[in-house]
Order: sequence, then structure tokens, then C-alpha cells
Amino acid sequence: MPPNTSRKPLMVGLLAAIFFLALGFFMLWQRYQILLETREKEMTGMIDLVEQNIDQSLKYSYSAALSLALQIDNDGEIRDFDRIASQIVDGNPNIDAIEIVPGGVITQVYPYGENKEAIGYDILKDSTRNEEAYKAIESRKMFFAGPLKLKQGGLAIVGRLPVFIDNEFWGFSAVIIDFDNLIAQSGVQDLAAGKFEFKFSKVNPLTGKEEFFLGRASDLKNSHSESILLPDGDWKIHITPVEPHQPFFAVIPVAFLILLMAAALGWIIFNTMKQPAILAAKVKKQAGDLAKSELHFRTIFNQAAIGMARVDSNTGKILETNKRFQQLLGYDNSELVKKDHTSISYPEDRQENVQLMDRLRKNEIREYNLKKRLVRKDGEIIWIKLNVSALWSEGEPASSHIALVEDISARVKAQREREENEKRFRSLVENSSEVILIVDTRGHTVYSSPSLERITGYRELPTMENEIFSLIHPEDAPGLIEQFKASRNNPGFPFSGIKMRLQTKCVKYIWVEATITNLTHEKSINGYVVNFRDITGKQEAELNLIKSYDFVMEQNKRLLNFAYIVSHNLRSHSSNLESILELYEIESCPDEKENYISLLGNVSKNLNESLYDLNEVVSINNNLDINVELLNVGDYLDRTLEVLQLQIEKKDAEIKIDLPEEMQVAFNASYMESVLLNFLTNALRYSHPQRNPEIEIFGYRENGHWMLEISDNGIGIDLEQHGDKVFGLYKTFTERKDSRGVGLFITKNQINAMGGSVSVESSPGVGTTFKVCFK
Repeated sequence: MPPNTSRKPLMVGLLAAIFFLALGFFMLWQRYQILLETREKEMTGMIDLVEQNIDQSLKYSYSAALSLALQIDNDGEIRDFDRIASQIVDGNPNIDAIEIVPGGVITQVYPYGENKEAIGYDILKDSTRNEEAYKAIESRKMFFAGPLKLKQGGLAIVGRLPVFIDNEFWGFSAVIIDFDNLIAQSGVQDLAAGKFEFKFSKVNPLTGKEEFFLGRASDLKNSHSESILLPDGDWKIHITPVEPHQPFFAVIPVAFLILLMAAALGWIIFNTMKQPAILAAKVKKQAGDLAKSELHFRTIFNQAAIGMARVDSNTGKILETNKRFQQLLGYDNSELVKKDHTSISYPEDRQENVQLMDRLRKNEIREYNLKKRLVRKDGEIIWIKLNVSALWSEGEPASSHIALVEDISARVKAQREREENEKRFRSLVENSSEVILIVDTRGHTVYSSPSLERITGYRELPTMENEIFSLIHPEDAPGLIEQFKASRNNPGFPFSGIKMRLQTKCVKYIWVEATITNLTHEKSINGYVVNFRDITGKQEAELNLIKSYDFVMEQNKRLLNFAYIVSHNLRSHSSNLESILELYEIESCPDEKENYISLLGNVSKNLNESLYDLNEVVSINNNLDINVELLNVGDYLDRTLEVLQLQIEKKDAEIKIDLPEEMQVAFNASYMESVLLNFLTNALRYSHPQRNPEIEIFGYRENGHWMLEISDNGIGIDLEQHGDKVFGLYKTFTERKDSRGVGLFITKNQINAMGGSVSVESSPGVGTTFKVCFK
């Protein structure tokens, strides 16, 4: 054979082998990446589940701390602490103890026996731990610190909820979660199942270094970690495979198989292109290669990461199994080949599998999958995901099929626990006295808890746009809108302590206290969570208390002022009487004595006028049963102008009136006549000597109240000098002898007694304007 003829088959065979080898290793690399990605997803899923469990546990702990904080009254006291604390701790397995920490000092703890060593400990003075406590105070929300070594012993997570009374920091309502308890609730031991190792870490707020509380910091090269968004931050969970190189070992047999097959293909092509005389030898070689391929296939079958079994489709007998299948069920292969698939199935799950097998055998389907339970040799029940595929060609009689079995027990258990947690949480929401709403960005209420009907009478809110604002009192709606805007710019931050009035179905307003949290970034929520509770009784009590306090303070102020006036005026009159009588006693001249008697008459007259004025003031302030009715201001103004008609004509005064016909106010009729008469009389009496009086009277609405303005162009008042005395008793600002300083004082008291207010604007030589705001 010529040399070039010998080299050509060798070259073609070598190139074919290289091509197949490259293709095979490319596919093998893809398979290796899939195995890594599958393991990564499994680890991610486990971390997500652990994160949910820890987050759920801390939420229950927050509810416990909040429940305890709500028991603290405005005096900073909590009554019957042991009973309340036992109900909270015994009813919540997520926490191990609770504490009351006024001013940062632990004063009460439950259970007392194992935690009494913590009594008297001042958290805020401990520089090694107070940083996280101050964070809770600054943020005004729950902060979970730790894990910390407790004064009473042990390692625990401490959640501190700052309590504020009258917007002043009072102390903490704290919960203690034993670290081992938290780890048990997270479910890491069940999820690891010998395949993975969990490591927990947190950045120390003092040193800034990462500390490990479960597992060691070493060997994190192949770990998977994610940050958990818990209230204290910087938590990490690392999950590390026990056998990090398992995916690589899984593809090694296949790599050898590809290498051998590439060599075989090159050799086949090489021999095919050789002379026909060696065809028989080639066929023999191929038979050997197929035998090797079968051997390698069986190696892969036995080393597969999931359970595999070949089953007789007609009888249901197990023909062969791999090692993983044997490990799952606890039998060896010799025991399994004596059984059929129904004998290892859980009784309640057999019927569905048998029906699907019958359809597979009749060629109605070529494959099926389902979730079912198997019974291990030791009696333990495991959940599996079963995939069955026929091994005979389509249209041929049934022979055998392959069953792929994946253990999903941990996944099923985790799912059931999650469903139980969701059920428990839903029960808490539905039976809570606090209403929970989810409002989307358009103002539509997409969810409302059952307590909505109990408090407002609405089974569900109307579905019109922005309906939640339509039920808010008009005076409170702007503030609520501002809170929503603030919440929109601060996702995840709760805006609490929002007090407002809410209209119920029976068209009455109740006081509620609300909290708004923007969770539009959460896919499961995608809206604003609004929590509110009925505080009508509490709010009305507070408002009544404030009104009573203001009333008492005003009465005290008036009483002091009145007492001063009475003391001053009566002392002045009594001194005059005493002086005149002394002079009368020493005087011998009858004419002078007669003059003193005349002076006594004048003093007596002035004393009588003072007593009359003071009696008038007392009657206004002490009249608790004033008759109030709806009065038309225009009608009473007409009557007053008729009474003053002669004075108006004498002064040649010009009166301009602009009052709406519908101007009606709730006022006492006698007080209304007195108020109008005083203002108009003063406008005429204190007119400017060089011009005719011009008096303007007009009414209008401002901020929901009727306003009455009476302006004149009289002599005016110097408010810089007398501004604080305009409405004082016996305060005069002119040289007129008939000025007594009583009219404006009585007028102001009458207006105040009706819940209104009066103010004055004036300039000397220009004129004066009185403004009355009716309730």
C-alpha cells in the first residue's frame, strides 16, 4: 500500500476522533454546569426556606413585644405583669422570655426563676451592648441584637421594641429568643440531611468583624451565602456541600466513556476506509466496544445521584436497581428484585400508580410522573417524585420501563410547615381586633381583614378609585395623603401613630390609629399595608380631658384677673369712703360736712356701678345653661340699627352693609344684641371730630366659620401701646368722661362664652376694625 493511502485513513480517523471528543466534552461540560446549577438552586431554595422560617419567628416575636408594650399605660406602669407575660410567653413557642426595661434598666422579667440575674442590669450603660439599643431608640422600631451572652447565662437573640410615652422615650419591651431555639425553628438540621452543612454569621457592630455562631468560618470557598433582611442587618447564612466535588465525580465516568467512544469512532473510520479485507475484524472490534459501552452505562446507572429501577411492565416486578434506589428504601438489590412496585408503595398511593401503569402498558401514554409515598424497609415513609418512561419502541408490546425516583421528603415537610405557618398567621389576622388593608397604588383596596366589618360595618370597602380617602374626615384626609406620600418614598418603613376619623357604614365617624407600610416592592403584597384600630373611646377621653384642662385654666385666669379687679376697685372705693368719713368726723363747719355727704353719695354711686359691672361679668362666666339657637345675623343687625337711629342721624353717619342672607350662627339672642350694640355704639361714640362717621359691616365664610367685620373711620387705638389691654376691664384709651372700659370686656366674654373669638385691627387717626369669628 502506498504511504499516502496509509496516511489518509489515519488522518481522517484522527480528525473524526478529535471532533467527537470535542463535541462530547462540550456536552459533558454543559452537563456539569447543569449539575452545579441544580445544586445551587437546591441550596438557594434551602436558604430561602430558612430565611422565611427565621423571619416568621421574629415577626411572632415582634407581635409578642408589641402586645406587651400595649399594656404599658401613660404613667409607664404595667399592671398584672406576671399574668400578661405568662400568656404571651406560653402562647408563643418562638420566644423564651420577655422583659420590661424602663429607661434601659431591666426591672421585670418572665420567667423569673431562670432570668432573675438580669434584674437591675442597665443596658444603655454597657458600652459593649448599648450601640444596638440606641439604634432601636433612634429608629423607633424593633431591633434584634445578638446573639449575645446573657447575664443569666446562655446565648440568645434579644429583640428590643422602644416605647415612647407622649413622644418621650420611656424604655423597652424586650423579648429573648434562645439561639438554639431559633436554630431549631429555622429547620436547618432537617434540611441539611447529611448532604449540606449550614453556617450562620453576623457582623459584630463593635469590631466590624464577621462572627460565626453555627459552624466554622473555614472552608467557605464552595459555600453559598445570602444576606437576610432582618431588623438587625448583616446576617448571613452559608450553606456548604458535604461533598463539594460530587458533580465533578459524577461526570468522570461519562468523560472516560466519551474518550473511549471518540477513540472507537476514529478507529472505526480508520478501519472503514481501509481495505475491505479487514471489515470482519472491524465488526468484531465494534462488538467489543459495545460491550465496553454497556459496562460503562451500567457504571453510570449504579452511580447516578437519583434512584433508578428497571421494572417489568406486565408483572410489575422489579428487575434491577441502582445504589441510590437501594439507599432510599434500605433494601439491597437481591431483596428488591423479589418484590413488585406495589409492595413498596404506601397503600393510599397505589391505586393512582396502578392506573397510570395500565395506560402505559396499553401504549396510551409513553411516560408519566407523580408524587407519591414509599415505605422503607424500617417502616419509615418517604415522599418521592416518580418519573416513568417506557423502554420499548412505540407500537411494540410492552416489555419493561425505567423508573426515576427523587427523594423530596424534606421539601414536602418544609412545604407543609409553611402551609401551617400561613394558616396560623391567617387565623391571627382574621380574628384580630386590628383591621388590615392592602391598598394598591391607585387607591383600590385589594384586601381587607374580617375585622373591618366588626369595626366599620363594611364587609368590604367600595371599589371606586381612592375609596379609602372618601371615608376619611375632610379635616384628616390631607394629613393621610401626606403620610402616603412619605411612605411612597420610604419603602418598607412603617409610618405609625396616624390618628384620624373614619366614617362607618351607619354614617358616623370613629377615631382610629393607623400604621402605613409601603410594600409595593414585595411581589406577594404589591401595595400599601394599612393597619388600624378603633381608639374612639380613648381619643374622646383625651379630647374631653384637654377641653376640661383648657376650660379650667381659662377659668383660673379669669378668676385671678377678676379677683385682682375686685380687690383693686373695692379697695379704692372703701379707701375713699374711709377718708371722707374721717374728714367728716373732724370737720365742724356744717357746710363742709354737707359737702362731704355729697361726696359720699358720689362714691356710693361709683361703688354701685362697679358692683353692677362686676355682677354682669360674673353672670356671663358662670352661666352654664346659656340658651343657644340658630340666629340670622342680618335680622339682629337691623334691630340694632333701629335702636341707634337717632344717634346715627345726629352724627350723620354712613352705614354700609354686606351680609349674606344665609348667614346664620348658633348664638344666644341677648348676647347677639349686646355684641352688635356695643360695637356700633363705640363706632359712633369714638368717631373722628373732623369727619362724618363711616361704618362698614360685612360677613363672609373663612375656614368653615362665619366671620363678621365691623370697621369705622374713627379716632382709632394705638395698639402698640394698648394692644394687650383693648379687651381688659376698666381699660380706657381716650379722654372722654363717659368711657368706663366695660363694654368691650363684656362683649369679648359673651363671644368667648359662645365658643367664638374676636380680634381688633386699628391705627390712631385712621379707624378700627373688629373681627368676630363665630363657632
